[in-house]
Amino acid sequence: MTAESDAVPPRQPAAAVPNTARPADDPATHPTPPQSDEETALLWREGLPPDAVILAPSVAPTPMRQAENTWALLVVAADVLDDTDPNREGEVALFAGCWLSDQPQAAVCEGDLVLVLTAPNDESPPDDEVDVEMLLAHGNRWMRVGEWEGMDPRWPWTVAMTAAAIMGLHVEATETASFTPGATAGRPLRGWGGNGGLVDLLATGLIHKGEEFIWDRPGRGARHTARINSDGTLVLVDGRAYVNPSGALTALGGKHQNGWKAWKRTSDGRTLGDLRADLRARRGQTTEPRREL
Repeated sequence: MTAESDAVPPRQPAAAVPNTARPADDPATHPTPPQSDEETALLWREGLPPDAVILAPSVAPTPMRQAENTWALLVVAADVLDDTDPNREGEVALFAGCWLSDQPQAAVCEGDLVLVLTAPNDESPPDDEVDVEMLLAHGNRWMRVGEWEGMDPRWPWTVAMTAAAIMGLHVEATETASFTPGATAGRPLRGWGGNGGLVDLLATGLIHKGEEFIWDRPGRGARHTARINSDGTLVLVDGRAYVNPSGALTALGGKHQNGWKAWKRTSDGRTLGDLRADLRARRGQTTEPRREL
């Protein structure tokens, strides 16, 4: 699939949104990388969180167990090349995640995809083998959507294809489910309240109509902007509106990336994910009991 074919169908255009962003070639729009190591530079170029881990293409040893005091690895990018280049079809261009210290309530993490890494269930499992479990936050629970046993250090190249497919399908499904033919700006979104979406952030005053959010991709010389609309959508400069922040990234050419970690509020630099964490805290839904793995 091309970036264009990845783009989910937009909702009806919302009211025109003014674009006050500085030009992409303005040096002030992009910070310089804080350090020069290869992984940090790649994260900076792709506009990924600085605490993310690059799983593929590998620039550091592949994690074969959970990092200390973590529950899972949140997938923030899963870009697998399509058939536009037959010689490279299926190649993993980028697979990355961020460690989560605790297990958040699935009810307010809709669409988050995580990986749990555990030692194989053997008496003396080798350090270079791992069991990988993939979980999707959907509804009120973490659903197992993939499981691989006894994987070697190249496990990210196998798992990335499933991650990309699931992230793409979820974005498509949420945009379709929330779209009501003939809907006008300002009408509530169908079936999209109560799960930690933009509608809920609006209702609790954590975000406000008209607030600007940005997504920087320094490696491409791009800064994308969007604003919050009164109906709980993220509206791009061209008027396309998305209920799922990840859907907005897809429309802009960001293949299978977690929009909650990418979109930052211009006024204070906080991500939508940070604000959703505040919502969980207000509701007393910070964490769930850890499972026995």
